[in-house]
Amino acid sequence: MTEIVLKPELIKGLQEVLVKHDPANEDPILAAQYLSAVVGSIVSTSGIPKADQGDILKQLLDFIQYVYDQQSQANESSPPQPATDAFGKWTPK
Repeated sequence: MTEIVLKPELIKGLQEVLVKHDPANEDPILAAQYLSAVVGSIVSTSGIPKADQGDILKQLLDFIQYVYDQQSQANESSPPQPATDAFGKWTPK
């Protein structure tokens, strides 16, 4: 399994790249939309058989929900603090 470690510096760096492409990406929701489009593009051009692409997208959506839930729970259970690292493991089935 691949371990994914999200650090605030990585997220900030990705958004900075998106802002260089389009200054409107200062809006974090628009930046997330761009990243979602990139994921869709990568999966569709990956060479993975079409029959498996839908399943992979579902797994990625489930993983996004997992990370969202984890971060939301961390934000609700403690006073506002700088973003913390998020951990998750994902492998295609």
